[in-house]
Amino acid sequence: MEEEKKISEDAAAPEPTESQQPSKAELESEAVQSDAAEVQAEGEAVQGDIAEPQEQPPEQHAEPLVWGFGDQNAVLQLQPKEEKKKKTGQIAFFTVFGAIFGICVLLLFLTLWLGDEGFEIIRNIRSERVIYVREDDGTSGLLTPNEAAQKVGDYTVTILVTTALGSGNGSGFIYSADGHIVTNYHVIEGATSVQVVLSTGKAYDATVKGYNEAADIAVLKIDAENLVPAALGSSADLLVGDDVLVVGTPAKLDYAGTTTFGKVSATNRLVALTDASGTVVKKMTLIQTDTSVNPGNSGGPLADLYGKVVGVVVMKVSTYGGATYDGIGFALPIDGVKLIVNDIIQKGAFNGINPIAEGRSLLGVTGHGGTKGMWYSDVADALTGSMSASETEQPGYHFMKETGVYVTAVNGGDAKGKMQSGDIITKINGLQVSTVYDLIAEANRHYAGERVVLTVIRGNETIEVSVRLYEDAAK
Repeated sequence: MEEEKKISEDAAAPEPTESQQPSKAELESEAVQSDAAEVQAEGEAVQGDIAEPQEQPPEQHAEPLVWGFGDQNAVLQLQPKEEKKKKTGQIAFFTVFGAIFGICVLLLFLTLWLGDEGFEIIRNIRSERVIYVREDDGTSGLLTPNEAAQKVGDYTVTILVTTALGSGNGSGFIYSADGHIVTNYHVIEGATSVQVVLSTGKAYDATVKGYNEAADIAVLKIDAENLVPAALGSSADLLVGDDVLVVGTPAKLDYAGTTTFGKVSATNRLVALTDASGTVVKKMTLIQTDTSVNPGNSGGPLADLYGKVVGVVVMKVSTYGGATYDGIGFALPIDGVKLIVNDIIQKGAFNGINPIAEGRSLLGVTGHGGTKGMWYSDVADALTGSMSASETEQPGYHFMKETGVYVTAVNGGDAKGKMQSGDIITKINGLQVSTVYDLIAEANRHYAGERVVLTVIRGNETIEVSVRLYEDAAK
């Protein structure tokens, strides 16, 4: 019934006339408005989406892709990047460790199998350097310079002497608690009276117990007891560069206890001593030091920084050849001094082989110096003792083919049977000589018993002769 009613209503409704129907333009306008409304609606929806954002899941980084090539059932695999780096690092570590371990095992095997002979030394050691260190371990007794000066100063004494020519002074040190004093022989030589002044200022008359002139050692005795003697060290232990000090009385009594410091410049220095004419009279084995020493220091102690005596000051070089020198002082080595002093105290004299001094070394020949091309008389002048010289040949003259020492006689020793009269010595141990003094000086740079090589012109030949030196008596 409702359908019928609806149909009848539709039928009853009047159809629009042509004038009432919408035109084409109106239809297009409505369509545009409808589209605009839809666009506006969409815009509102977008704005609603922006105004109310949805919560997004955290961003995830894409993992590297690993493809299984050659596999029929190839599947896409994901492998974490950090895990790959870790495995690569582990492989590198074990590779390096394995290589090092293998090398070590190989070297151990070669060492056991081949031994030292299987290796070649590529780097040659040209020289060996030894460094000596003296360490203060709290019990060694090493002192500061101040402490050493105080200790040495306590046992150092002043020696006052009176001679026929006047008075003078020197130095010395206490050797024993019962009053034995050590000094140089030249300090008390020719003295008519001797006094010893202790570091405390107390003076004692002294007597000469004994002496050894060759070694320049004298022992005095004073009437005193319970003295504090010097501590004695060892000169054999000295090294070049060791610190040393000298205590003594330079110039006069006012300067008693003067202390100077320095170094050991040389040990076992062989020094030839000459007389006023320049002739060598003896040789001495001495300690050389740059410690300042002056007249009046003679006989005083040269000590180390343990406060022990290692030498006895004996002399210095002040002038030579017209030049002035400083810092060249010498001391008798205490090891030799002890031998001599102990014998003097016990026996009154020393008669053994001198450990410090010996006589001059002799070649066993006599001659004169000459210049090449000159003629010299065979006999020395009775007044001057020298040989007359001439540029032309004369009767009783001999000719010098080369500059050197002309041998006039062979006296003895090892030279007998080796040297001849008429030989001309031009060198000794490779050093040229032109005078007798040159020859003597070089011979006395060596101990008796040592050999020297002489370069000799004999006739028309030049030969080399080895001669053993012998000792003249020490004075």
